[in-house]
Amino acid sequence: MAHHTDRQYQKKQRGRVLAAQAALGVCIAALTAGVGYASLCIVRGQAVLPGLPQVLAAWLPFSQPPGAPEAAAPCAPEAAVPCAPEAAVPETAPAWDAGTDAASAQEVPFASEQPAPAAAQALSAVWNTPVPLAQPVPAVGDTRLLAVPENGRLSDDYFRDALFIGDSVTQGFGVYPEYKDWMRVCAYKGIGPQNVLQNMVGQRPDNTPIEMWDDIKTQQGVANIYVLFGANALLAQSDEAFLKYYGDLLDLLRGHFPNVPIYVQSLTPTTQAYGQRRPALARDHLCAVNEAVAQMAASRGMYYVDLWEALADTEGYLREELSGDGLHLHDGGKYRPWLDYLASHTVYSAHNAQFVLADGGAYS
Repeated sequence: MAHHTDRQYQKKQRGRVLAAQAALGVCIAALTAGVGYASLCIVRGQAVLPGLPQVLAAWLPFSQPPGAPEAAAPCAPEAAVPCAPEAAVPETAPAWDAGTDAASAQEVPFASEQPAPAAAQALSAVWNTPVPLAQPVPAVGDTRLLAVPENGRLSDDYFRDALFIGDSVTQGFGVYPEYKDWMRVCAYKGIGPQNVLQNMVGQRPDNTPIEMWDDIKTQQGVANIYVLFGANALLAQSDEAFLKYYGDLLDLLRGHFPNVPIYVQSLTPTTQAYGQRRPALARDHLCAVNEAVAQMAASRGMYYVDLWEALADTEGYLREELSGDGLHLHDGGKYRPWLDYLASHTVYSAHNAQFVLADGGAYS
């Protein structure tokens, strides 16, 4: 009988041990899940226990000193930057625009750009820039805070030792007789930053093939650089991939031209009809991308130029009289507002100062 009682006791003991081990396992699993959840909330910038303040306020009315203001209701999150729309169905491109390149469709993970440094954020005070509007106006948007302000008007000779880098939108400076014999243009049809980084063969303004990065890096005597990409890349890949490659290309340019001022130009506007056909290049989406481009330039110590002030109408669309297809400019005469805008929006340097016109205004 004693032996039988001992077996029952041992059996109960084993049951208690197994129950304790099971309970411990559940606790460990719950703790692990809780730590994982808290870590995820912290990474995302979210509250770990969002309802805790309200519970404390209800059950612990003495938790706030008398007369303390009630906690403000959490603000609604700001609207996220629009995601890249689905690729639009390509249309027949102009004769001098080869369209997008399939190679640029490859995407890579993108690390978000860091916010613009405090010095860049303070430019509004230095340049007396108006306060951002409560509702975004696509023609200018908040990029005014980072854009180069109007300065003394420079002569066209200023552009003789400047280098223009871009795609077919920029190629007009190397195509039309008004500019092609004296402006230096490394712009290629139907390409994006990724293609230049890979040193792929591109088509120059005169239609000759050339390895693009080799073409750029061999330029000598460059005093200022103007860069503009986006139209082809945004049709072929996500915003994140475009900005990643664009940032890498800007870093490559800075490394090869360490002492040359680099002006990053805004993506140019499109007409309303063009944006309806190709949503990736519609007004509001371009404005969102330009905000990111402006911060990307400022964070690298480069200068952002807002071409919308020269090319967009009051509604934020490309002025109809400037374009035939809704994206590219009609002819050499239509590039004049662009060039005049650049000539009056430069940063002071001893080199640039020699080109200031007598009636060009202040240059300081």
